[in-house]
Order: sequence, then structure tokens, then C-alpha cells
Amino acid sequence: MMPEAADRVARLVRVLDAEEGFYRELRTLLQREQVCLVDLDAASLEEIVAAKEALAEEGRLLEESRLQIVDELAPELGLAARPTLSQVCDRIDGPADALRSAHARLVALVGAVRELVELNAVFAGNSLGRVDATLELLGRLRFDRPVYSPDPAAAPERVGRLIRSSA
Repeated sequence: MMPEAADRVARLVRVLDAEEGFYRELRTLLQREQVCLVDLDAASLEEIVAAKEALAEEGRLLEESRLQIVDELAPELGLAARPTLSQVCDRIDGPADALRSAHARLVALVGAVRELVELNAVFAGNSLGRVDATLELLGRLRFDRPVYSPDPAAAPERVGRLIRSSA
């Protein structure tokens, strides 16, 4: 492998290590989010959402860095544009253990994060479904007509006698 390619592979490993840290932090937030969903802790959920939004920008920057390095490596390795990390690992001459190891850890971590996202989404969806069902039930208890209405047979001066007029 050429020295420039070796340098790019080293940079790629550093970016993958940073992405691993990113996904570990995201996994921790998602686990906290799961607890807050069960506990109905709205204040903590708001904090977690804010933390995830801040973290999303970091993830975007890391992904851009990874894609840039992979795009730079692709022609040197004889690969088409935007190769996968697996393809890059397969084409690297010499020891690529650090890259393969970082890639494997990242794939496992992304799978764990994806599972947590799906579980939280299902739980939140089910909870919202229950809220909607409760609101629908309460909506059916609402009367279109007031409980008290004047007796139509009563004299006009007696209509609405229980209601005090402030005008």
C-alpha cells in the first residue's frame, strides 16, 4: 500500500473510532429515553431530545469525514465511487486489522442503536395510540346538548331562571 493510502486508512480508522464514540453516546441517550418513556418523565425527555439534536450534527460531520476519506481511497484501491467499508477492507493490501476491527464494532453498534430506535418508536406509538383511544372515549362522553335546558312549556319569564344574568 502506498504511504498516502496508509495515511488515509489511518485517518479512516480515527474517524471510525470517533463514530463509535458517537454511537455509544447515542445508545446511552436512547436507553435513557426508553426509561423516561416508561416513567412518563416529560422534562427528561425534552433534555434527551435536545441532546440528540446536538449529537446529530456531530454525527453528520463524522459521516461526511468518513465519506470523504473513502472517496479519496476508492481510486487508489481500484473501487467505484462511494464504496462500502467492507469493500475498502477487502481491497487494502497488508494489515487492515485495525480497520476491520473498527468496522465490525461500528456495524454491531449501529445495529444496537437501530434496535433501540425501533423499540422506542414502537413504545411511543403504542402510548400515543392509548392516549388517542382515551381522548376518543372522553369525546364520546361530551354532550352535544347541555345537561340543563329550560322547559319549553315554562313561561318566557321563567326561562333560564337558574342562570343569573350579569348584563
